[in-house]
Amino acid sequence: MAESEGLELPETVKDVGIAVGSVIIVFLLTFAYSGNWPPMVVIESGSMEHDDNPLYPEPRYSHLGIIDTGDLVIVKQAEKKDIVTYLGGKKTDYKKYGDYGDVIVYYKNGIETYNGQPVTPVIHRAMAWVEVVDKENGTYYIPEIDTYFYGKIELAEIGLGGGASIKNLQNSGYITKGDSTGNPHPDQLTHYDITGASVQPVDPDWIVGMAKGELPWFGLIKLRVTQPDNYYEAPPECRSMLWISMLFVLAGPVLAGKVWDTYQTRNSIASKSKPEKKEKSKR
Repeated sequence: MAESEGLELPETVKDVGIAVGSVIIVFLLTFAYSGNWPPMVVIESGSMEHDDNPLYPEPRYSHLGIIDTGDLVIVKQAEKKDIVTYLGGKKTDYKKYGDYGDVIVYYKNGIETYNGQPVTPVIHRAMAWVEVVDKENGTYYIPEIDTYFYGKIELAEIGLGGGASIKNLQNSGYITKGDSTGNPHPDQLTHYDITGASVQPVDPDWIVGMAKGELPWFGLIKLRVTQPDNYYEAPPECRSMLWISMLFVLAGPVLAGKVWDTYQTRNSIASKSKPEKKEKSKR
């Protein structure tokens, strides 16, 4: 009786298995690095984009290192001592994602769920730390510029845009703002939480983590399925780059396999031909 041969999997199944396994390994390594699960967030809006900004004249899709709609951003756990604000970054020339200071992910007023449903966190830049010295009388202190404010904080005086001020702050925390020109003022002036309350300075306990890396375009896959309106609001160049990147990702294992098979075949032919040459030389 002939020996039974082992089950031979089709090459396509092997390629898919390698691709899926690679993705799982990457996610596990990213989780180990970030300390958060999920270790990445999908950027759902253009509030951090730098297009139409005279400081960033490049095409939108070339903004590798800038947070665009549809990017996957790694979020690493961080403490207050780890976060550099915009004002602090200006002093030391510390930049992340195209501007001074760190970008943080936080829940507005610390609300993570509402009516049993998860609340989407915000990813904006930490602009300044404000200490509420006297809440009743409106006395505030910003350590990065060693300045006290009474009654309100004039944004022009801290380099965050003129003609506006913030007041009635209830707690100490970070002043935050999106990088886009569509976000000229801090969140604490124009944003509200899911209950309709004004967004307060971001307490460190409300922070999920800091943005510490990105995978451009691939978050558009989720937006295409769950938020098609946001998907189509993403820069068209980003959508194009997504499909080009997916083609490389899907075709990569197949091409690599073909190259490896060709290499092995040539080595096999070469090794078989060497003994024949020796036999001929002996004769």
